[in-house]
Amino acid sequence: MDISETALALLPAKSRAKLEALMIERQAAVGAYRAASDREQEARRDAALIEARARERLAMPPGVEIDAHPATAVVAARKHAQQRSETEERLMQPVEAARRRLAIASDARERAAARQEAFAFLEGIETWLGRAASFGIGRLDHFAPKPPKTRDFPAESERIRRELAALDDAWQAAEGAPAPVSDLRDRFLAELDAIAAQGEPRVHATARAGSPVELARMTRIATMPVVAGGEAPSLALSGDAGASFFVWLMRDQIAAKIGAMIDAAPQAGALSDTEREARFAETSARRLELERIEEAAIVAAEAEGRIIARRRDADPRAVLEVREV
Repeated sequence: MDISETALALLPAKSRAKLEALMIERQAAVGAYRAASDREQEARRDAALIEARARERLAMPPGVEIDAHPATAVVAARKHAQQRSETEERLMQPVEAARRRLAIASDARERAAARQEAFAFLEGIETWLGRAASFGIGRLDHFAPKPPKTRDFPAESERIRRELAALDDAWQAAEGAPAPVSDLRDRFLAELDAIAAQGEPRVHATARAGSPVELARMTRIATMPVVAGGEAPSLALSGDAGASFFVWLMRDQIAAKIGAMIDAAPQAGALSDTEREARFAETSARRLELERIEEAAIVAAEAEGRIIARRRDADPRAVLEVREV
C-alpha cells in the first residue's frame, strides 16, 4: 500500500522523514524475505533430487553401482554383506548435507519472515494517514517525549505493554458494564408509557350509533389488499390485536412486575452513559501517553543498536511522534 503525497504532506518534516525511513526498511525486509524464500525452495528441490538419486542407487541389486566397472561390480557383489553399510553411509552423506542446507535455509526464511512481520504496524499508519487525507485533520506538530530513565529499554517496553494490556481489559470492562438500575427503569417506563398511550381508549361522547369507544376495532387485526405493480394482490395487516390496549389496562401491574426484574439485575461495575464515556476518554488518553513513552524507548534502544519490535496495533500518532494542535 502506497501513501499519497497529499497524506505525507500532513506530517511534520521529522515525522515524514521517520516514516519514509521505516517504509524503506520494510521494503528491504520484504526483499530479504523473498530472497530467503527462493533460497529455501531451491534448497528443498536440491535435497529432494539428491535424496532420490541416493535412494535409487540403494535400491539397485547387490554390488551394482552406476559408475562402477563391470569387474568391480562382480567383486562388490561378492562382498555386499560387508560393504552394504559403508555404501549406504557414503551415499547418504550428500543427502544429510543437503538436509542441513535446507534446515539452514528454512531458518533464514523464518528469520526474514519475522523481520518482515515487524513492520506490520505500518499498515495501521497507512490507513490512519489515508483517512486523515480524505476526511481532514487538524495541524500536526512533531511531539517526541524523552525516553524513560532506564538502562533496560526492552524490559521497560514489556512493562508498558503489560499496562497497555490492563488498559484493554479496563476498556472491555467499561464496554460491557451494566447501566444503573435507575436508567434501566426510566427507559423501560418510557417504553411502557408509549405503548400504553397508543392503546388508551377514547370515549366519543357525540357518537349516536355503535360503540362510543370502538373497542372491537382496537382489539382486532385488520387486513387490506395491496397491489404492487403488476403482481397479484397481497394482504397487509394492521392493528395489534389489542396488545397496546391491554398494556394500558394493566400498566401498573406490568410496571411492578418488570420493575422488580430490573431491580434484581446485576449491578457490579455499573456505569451511567456519562461515566462510561468518561472512562473511555480516560483510558484512551492514558493509552496514548503510554504508547508515546513506549515509542521513545524503542527509538532509544535503536540508537544503542538494540531492536524492539513495534506492536501491530501501535498508535500511528505515537510512532510518527505527532499531535494534533
